[in-house]
Amino acid sequence: MLQKIINKLNDLRPRQLLVLAAAAGFLMFVTIIMAMNLITKQEVSVAPPVVEEKAPPPPEIKKKSVVVAKVNIPPRTRIQENMLQMKELPVDMVPEGAIDNLDSVKGVQVRVTIFSGDILTVQKVFNETANEGFVGEIPPDCRAVSINVTEVTGVAGFAKPGDKVDLLLVEKGQYSATSNILLQNVPLLSVNQDMTGSNIIDESGIAKPSPISNPSIATFALPPNDILKLVAASKLGEIYMMLRPANPQSNYVEAMEYTIESIGSPKPDRVTSALPSVPDMPLPQLPSAPTAQKFDIIAGDQIIQSSQPTTPAASTPSRATAQNSSLPAIPSNGVAPTVTVPNTPLANSPIINPPDK
Repeated sequence: MLQKIINKLNDLRPRQLLVLAAAAGFLMFVTIIMAMNLITKQEVSVAPPVVEEKAPPPPEIKKKSVVVAKVNIPPRTRIQENMLQMKELPVDMVPEGAIDNLDSVKGVQVRVTIFSGDILTVQKVFNETANEGFVGEIPPDCRAVSINVTEVTGVAGFAKPGDKVDLLLVEKGQYSATSNILLQNVPLLSVNQDMTGSNIIDESGIAKPSPISNPSIATFALPPNDILKLVAASKLGEIYMMLRPANPQSNYVEAMEYTIESIGSPKPDRVTSALPSVPDMPLPQLPSAPTAQKFDIIAGDQIIQSSQPTTPAASTPSRATAQNSSLPAIPSNGVAPTVTVPNTPLANSPIINPPDK
């Protein structure tokens, strides 16, 4: 039978073969489609119904309430209730030492800056040296020393514990005043025994410094050699505090001094002050002049010529004395009497005999 089919196909024309091939292909295509649909229906009817599984609930996250800052809190600020808030956070996000009670930090002075949103911890709020009292604030290489201040010398109370100041010495003389920088970058420990110097937070959450009223005693931390300088200088004049800025341009400045003269001070002579001082020198001793001999020329009862004495006046007899001395009487006939000359001649004077009769 197969041979008959082959013989029939050989007898067909090419056109008839093409038509037969196309019909066979169409039948094959229809058969494949029907077979696929049948197979798909059988799988659907045999497969069990799908049950939707519910996702397991997420594990419960443990949370903890902690104290969080609402505003920026600068150092040396006492914590107020309006600065804080309670907030629940996952336990994994809570740091060690976190504070979970508002009452435990009210009125406490913070030691470091706490920013808004930060979690308050024991390390930020409390300081280990606070348990040591005032001595815990003194650096190991320094000592505490106090001086008297006023509202003027104490920067009107704006210098607070924890600030750095420069100390100025003003020494007043009778007609002048001198000022010079004594010490620089000195840490201020307390004012009027106040070691806090707290800031005030206004309603807007901004910290403002509060001046200390009536400052009278300021305590500094200084090395021992600077303490000696400060105490000695406080006896010479008045000590002024100069408050340093938060970020100074330089930590130290060159040593400087200024002196001002009073208007009422005595003015020295210009010529005298311009001339240099000459040391006292002994005057040279001049040689003494030779003593001239003294002689008198006597004629009758008068001395007609006498030499000038070179010896003190006390040793030379005056003319009045010579006149008052006794002289021989002169006769009326004009004959000069004989003058008697004493045997002892006058000192340093020649003896002149009267003329012959």
